Amino acid sequence: MKISILLFTLILSVATSFAQKEVKKSNSELKAELKRAKAEAIREIVKSKNFVFKAETVNPMNTRTKTLTSDFGIEVRNDTVFSYMPYYGNTYSRDYTTFKDSPMGFIQPVDTFTTKRTKKGYLVKIRVTNVHDVIDLNFHINLDGLATASASSINRQAISYTGVIIIPSPEEDSESENDKW
Repeated sequence: MKISILLFTLILSVATSFAQKEVKKSNSELKAELKRAKAEAIREIVKSKNFVFKAETVNPMNTRTKTLTSDFGIEVRNDTVFSYMPYYGNTYSRDYTTFKDSPMGFIQPVDTFTTKRTKKGYLVKIRVTNVHDVIDLNFHINLDGLATASASSINRQAISYTGVIIIPSPEEDSESENDKW
């Protein structure tokens, strides 16, 4: 009887020690998990039509690539585009009432918004119209968060930007919801 009780407690202690050990993941498994989570976050922000493109370089048509040192970007919020980007290039027609502002600095409602799934991410096409121009914005968003944005216009030479898509953290979302109330 004593042997069976002793054997039972020994088996029970060994079983609980195995159950308490955490299953450790390898670095490659952790990287794959993070990659999947980031891809899911990119999918969600493209689907919700709410994302921020932070530009790092600008690629004008006739000159070399320039690294941006200031904070430039394009923010898409449902039905409005907030663009605060520099413009380097030729202008074919100009609005002389706002000669100090960049033609890529605007807040305009979205005329059309289309998304298409590509092999490496998403293609988002947005068209905005202001008083003097129609601007087509094309975003090529990779699943890892890298992105390019190109802008073409009736009155100006095309320009492209490279940068990243900023994914808001859940804490920022909860804080902004609290700020509304």
